[in-house]
Amino acid sequence: MKVTPSGTFLQKGLISILTLFLLLGVSVNIRAGVFDEGDPVAGALIFDGYCVTCHELDRAKSAPALKGVADRWGSSDEMLVMWIQSPSAARGTGDDYINTMYSQYSGQYADMTAQLVSVEDIKNVMAYIQNPPAVEGEIDPGCVTIHDIKTEDAGATDKWFLVLGVLFLIIILSAAGVARSLQNAIRERDGSEPLPHKTYWERTKGWMWNNLVFTSLVGIFATIFVLVWLYMSAMGIAVVENYEPDQPIWFSHSVHVCENEIDCEYCHHSARKSKHAGIPTADVCMNCHKDIQEGAKTGSDEINKIYAAIGFDPASLKYIGADNDSTHFGPQDDFPGDPIAWNKVHNLPDHVYFSHAQH
Repeated sequence: MKVTPSGTFLQKGLISILTLFLLLGVSVNIRAGVFDEGDPVAGALIFDGYCVTCHELDRAKSAPALKGVADRWGSSDEMLVMWIQSPSAARGTGDDYINTMYSQYSGQYADMTAQLVSVEDIKNVMAYIQNPPAVEGEIDPGCVTIHDIKTEDAGATDKWFLVLGVLFLIIILSAAGVARSLQNAIRERDGSEPLPHKTYWERTKGWMWNNLVFTSLVGIFATIFVLVWLYMSAMGIAVVENYEPDQPIWFSHSVHVCENEIDCEYCHHSARKSKHAGIPTADVCMNCHKDIQEGAKTGSDEINKIYAAIGFDPASLKYIGADNDSTHFGPQDDFPGDPIAWNKVHNLPDHVYFSHAQH
């Protein structure tokens, strides 16, 4: 078939237009894929494994907040992938947006390290950042207090095993008694003497001797089980999970920090300067609870314990034993209260050193 010059020009034009639309379509699909085509549920797991150490969605941590990154990102999606996988390589490309972003945040945050994640992982993380899945009963990790989490009784399983073991023992002894009664009935029918009376232990020893192989296997299994149990128990000495001692006053961090947005250092004022965050005195509590006499969850019961400890009369708004000045802050030496005896919850291992001041 002979193609005229005009036909060749028309073909080239159509090919150019189709190629342009194809490139635009690929570009749009890549853009959509990076930010919208991932799995947010899978992205949540990747985020918790790789990102949560430095990033949070809604607030800056040791790196900027990530919510809205799709709207802020001013470079290509390929550059975003490169920035996550190898920040130094991304800066080496000389990309204007990368250089501007790095200059903006380098003095405030430490350099991001390269992340061993695939393009698919990045898509999932971006989908999670754009549309984090709602988890029923989810608790904000920044607002967790031990009283906000219901933990299962760690000893419940052991109790059920003990109950089942006792039931099986009763069944075995009852079955042995029935079998002995049936044997004696048969012997009596045949005119034989009944079985001699023996204690349960004597009968057990006789049965074990007659079933020596089975008894040996059970003995070996029981020995291994006991040794493993002793080893695991020894390894668990001084290692406690979900320890929740009763405190003299019920206190919820979620109410004070999350709902009322009280800064942590208002109560734990030594956290930036000392190894220990410190426990606030009742005087610090009274800065607010001199006027706030009823709590959101416990009413006045727990707040009244603060008043009793510091010697404060909520009706007259005066300290018991203090002078008549109602603005006086703090009790006198003769106040009748006792200090609040908080129970320690956490103990660090001997080889661990932790300082709040550094962190």
